[in-house]
Amino acid sequence: MLNREESHVFVHPIEHVVACWTDEAFLTAMMQDQGSRDVVVAVERPELGLIHITITRQVPVDAPMMIRSVIGSWLSLTQRDVWQQQADGSWIAIRDAKPKGLSAEGQAQLKLTPDAEGGTQCAAVVRVQSRAPMVAAMVETLMLEDSTRLLKQEFGAIDASASA
Repeated sequence: MLNREESHVFVHPIEHVVACWTDEAFLTAMMQDQGSRDVVVAVERPELGLIHITITRQVPVDAPMMIRSVIGSWLSLTQRDVWQQQADGSWIAIRDAKPKGLSAEGQAQLKLTPDAEGGTQCAAVVRVQSRAPMVAAMVETLMLEDSTRLLKQEFGAIDASASA
């Protein structure tokens, strides 16, 4: 299992950041801008301060030919995010991502907290794990790099969004 920590500061208030990360249209457009196709986003709000998101999509495989020859050029991915507001006003999201047909999975924990300037601090921990025989280390490294790149693109998309 490989881990990586990332942090980011949004100029937008926490309500705006959460609204972006939990909006069907925003998420669909962002995933398509990242190169995904056949993006389907479902958002459920079972109670105040709790948001469940399921995203299915086809993602392009950016890997050596040896890996692409086994899994193809596109990978079906199901991502589930659970966002929960904390008593102090912060939000925590647990993200699970599972590629179909690949003995690997990814997880991220995102914590959003308001900062003194009216923006939002984001602390993220990305984890990937593969059980693929003989290539687990290579798959984990590729997945960690790709997951981190996509997360940073998400940061950029939210940074570029207009405040409501």
